[in-house]
Amino acid sequence: MASCSYTVPDKNASGDNLYGAIICNQAYIDYFWNTYGFSGNKEYWDDGFGWEDPCNTDKPLARAFNACYLLTYSAEDFSNESWNAPILNWGRRYVRNNIDDLRSLCGDGSAIARAYSGIFVDDRVEVYLGFFYSKDVPGRAETLIHEARHMGGKSHNANFPAGSVFGGGKSGADSSWGYEGAWMYGALYLWWFFAAGARTTSAMKQRARQRGNLVIDNAFATHPGFSI
Repeated sequence: MASCSYTVPDKNASGDNLYGAIICNQAYIDYFWNTYGFSGNKEYWDDGFGWEDPCNTDKPLARAFNACYLLTYSAEDFSNESWNAPILNWGRRYVRNNIDDLRSLCGDGSAIARAYSGIFVDDRVEVYLGFFYSKDVPGRAETLIHEARHMGGKSHNANFPAGSVFGGGKSGADSSWGYEGAWMYGALYLWWFFAAGARTTSAMKQRARQRGNLVIDNAFATHPGFSI
């Protein structure tokens, strides 16, 4: 981490103070570490990334744990992980099933996160400084859902529309909402979090709504035709 340079943004606005007051509990720390792909990857989460200081929400590990708490407990009936329930219920199950190797790296600023899978590839998800410091807690949960969808076998299949904040004309978009790709999964999760999220605040719900609409308006070659 010594080679990484970052600034910690307003932790009230990002939700890190809210969730950070909860995750500093050994039972939560153990559960997240052993459930969401951290286990076995100590070398990617120490040396300044927070392994030795998992309650410090200035550091990446605690900020990742905040996202894991949101994923795990934001459904009112969080013990129900049925695929027939809303994604707010089964999103954590989907992440758990598809990401078993989660690594933290500085990155070069070109991506928030990347999923790697395939023949002769070390299957993994890497999250970079932008994941921790440019995204709020709901946005980090969205990213984990997004990357889990890639690990589940769904790649992007279109270019971003003209004028997209993600780079009009560049690859990395999904063709449509009906494609059920990574952008759709992430936006759908944010939508349900806004509509029915528990153990959170109205401010966090509104931030999720704003991010969800940003994705809907910019990440599909054919606009879905609705907003949150």
